[in-house]
Amino acid sequence: MKLYDRDYTILTSDEEAEFRLLKEQEIINEVSNKFRKPLFHKYPKAVRHYMSLFPNNYMDIFELQDREELSNILALFQQLLNSEDANERSILKFISEHRAYFIIASLLRNYFHFGHHATYLFPEFQLGNSYKADYLIIGRSSGGHEFVFVELEALEGNGIILTEGELGEVFRKGIKQLRDWQSWLDSYYFSLKETFDKSKRAEIPLPDEFVKMDSSRLHYVVIAGKRYKFTDNTYKIRRRDHMQTNILLLHYDNLIDAATDVIGKKTY
Repeated sequence: MKLYDRDYTILTSDEEAEFRLLKEQEIINEVSNKFRKPLFHKYPKAVRHYMSLFPNNYMDIFELQDREELSNILALFQQLLNSEDANERSILKFISEHRAYFIIASLLRNYFHFGHHATYLFPEFQLGNSYKADYLIIGRSSGGHEFVFVELEALEGNGIILTEGELGEVFRKGIKQLRDWQSWLDSYYFSLKETFDKSKRAEIPLPDEFVKMDSSRLHYVVIAGKRYKFTDNTYKIRRRDHMQTNILLLHYDNLIDAATDVIGKKTY
């Protein structure tokens, strides 16, 4: 479930030395270490990952400033979505091969109100032996961590939106799957601790929200179809379902819009 080829739970000797030097430069009052000038923006990339709760799943906010590279990746992603053979598997493959994880993580900034303190992404996140989310996004704010389980469904097809804007089989299938996840989490959320323990930095204990079930911290997203398929009635159904079930129904154009918006921003 790690995102990167490198293991960011380990620093090189040079990175450790640079980290120690920067920590010393942060000290304003040598008598008391309580007064520090944060220099996080100067930390090497490896150190920023290393300091996080999940070093190998950390989404580095400074990479959002690479506007040209991210815009080029997003343009290629749009080309894929416009191709005739685009499907869930090709979309997942593209994001993995191009390290285009910012596309999925961008959902936090546009549809949720957490993640500006830290963002983590887990692809193919296993829920026991029965279920697997395409992605789990974890965002931290002043209120702690919250969790977004994401399921990708078909891009095109007659079973996405029916006449009069009703949800077709594709969306209904995705919603059923997420409801199954909700039921599983209600009963077995505590078992995820073992999974998180394997990915976290050893020196940092898991916060309570990773161990104790709190449904108000759990959110769910199904992505299917394109904007032109959605009608006023579809959006009405989306609003209703989000309020009643905490399942957010999006189309792939929503994902493109979110990814476009996050490029150049300071946080997710």
